[in-house]
Amino acid sequence: MMAAQSVWMQPGPGQTLCFGIAGVALQVTGPDSWLAPLRCAWAPWLLRETVDAWPVDLIPNPALAPPDAPLFESVPRCRDGLCTLVGAGFQGRVDAGQARARLQAHPRAAPADAGYFLRVVAAVQAFARGGMLFHAAGVVHQARGYAFFGLSGSGKTTVARFSAPAPVLNDDLLLVWPAGEGWSVYATPFGKRRGTPEGAPSGAPSGVPLCALLRLVKDRDVFLRPLPKSRALGDLVANTPVLSGDGVWLPSVLSRWDALMARVPVYALHFRQDPAFWEVIDAELG
Repeated sequence: MMAAQSVWMQPGPGQTLCFGIAGVALQVTGPDSWLAPLRCAWAPWLLRETVDAWPVDLIPNPALAPPDAPLFESVPRCRDGLCTLVGAGFQGRVDAGQARARLQAHPRAAPADAGYFLRVVAAVQAFARGGMLFHAAGVVHQARGYAFFGLSGSGKTTVARFSAPAPVLNDDLLLVWPAGEGWSVYATPFGKRRGTPEGAPSGAPSGVPLCALLRLVKDRDVFLRPLPKSRALGDLVANTPVLSGDGVWLPSVLSRWDALMARVPVYALHFRQDPAFWEVIDAELG
């Protein structure tokens, strides 16, 4: 068995990148070849201070095999609060109990691989601190946030496109965070782009009140229908990255979504390929 000191081996000389979203804060150390593109792409989320940040070490390891696929193709394996990502050229570990993370990667790994690993770390830390990453498109409309969700192909990018000129927080991954008696939604620097550092399309790091969760349903007609709680809960958990795969975390994930739904309504939004859905949203939720 690997000794604890070798599990958390120290990185070699490199740079430090600190970023945060709401209560999520990471202090990342690694080679500039990986961090410089992220520093540019994630500029709105950079922090000068690292209060209560989790340390994340990105370590080039030429002893590993060269990668044969991007890291995002490796599925995080979670058990009892410990997440691992293992693939050709990669050995990643996120430990919620020790509040730290480490990725060893072959030097040929791309900045986008580092970005994907940080997405996994952010998902674990966000949940540990009371929030959640959420696969959804976020749009700010009349100073309120709307989260449009559904599995791949449900229309999140389409809805974001038809929402212009309203600010789009992200068309793939948001942060939901408790705020007083309700919840807020935040842009994240994590997106769907592959092979380049990820970044939100047009969002800003400040949060907005979360007004509604809208499950996307492609249809010829446009209308809203309250989503039954049991159906909503299953769909929301299915769109919670990383955490829903851990049997120990799953009851807490269900409980957190249940608490959120007590404050934020969930609807099925039937929509077509035009912006008419905003007329319906304004009429029924405005």
